[in-house]
Amino acid sequence: MTFSVFKNINQFAGRYKFLDILAIFCAKYLLYLLVLFLIIFALIVNKWEVFLYPLFSGLFGVFVIDKIIYFFYKKRRPAELPTSKVLIRVPRNPSFPSRHASISFGISFFLLFYNIPLALIFLVCSFLVSIARVFCGVHWFRDVLAGALVGLISSLVIYRLSLIEIFR
Repeated sequence: MTFSVFKNINQFAGRYKFLDILAIFCAKYLLYLLVLFLIIFALIVNKWEVFLYPLFSGLFGVFVIDKIIYFFYKKRRPAELPTSKVLIRVPRNPSFPSRHASISFGISFFLLFYNIPLALIFLVCSFLVSIARVFCGVHWFRDVLAGALVGLISSLVIYRLSLIEIFR
């Protein structure tokens, strides 16, 4: 099933220049734009925890949960298939789970504890980042789903830790 979902998304790569440009932007740069936006938002509302806790959530997902999974479960990328259309540089780390999905969804899910409208915007952008990574041929669909799950778990862990008095 995951191959067919990948194939149905990746088949459009290279067909339409505008779609390729949009997917490449989302796959490579949208995450950085979200972090920059979050810094600006934290400055405007004068609350650094609105930036720091979501960032810690995303980083916890990437540098703790993802690393544990990579140790036990190494999956190859779809870019290695001769039929895949690859639009961006292929990362060297294992495919499963997607680091981009882990960090972007970790940030987005954590924002649900602070600002639901902002979190919904970030969730939509995280979805775009994830689908763009599949479109560009560097991730299977299951990789981004697992990354979203990692993001959810890391946001719950960091939120729970943020409630402990020693971290306040």
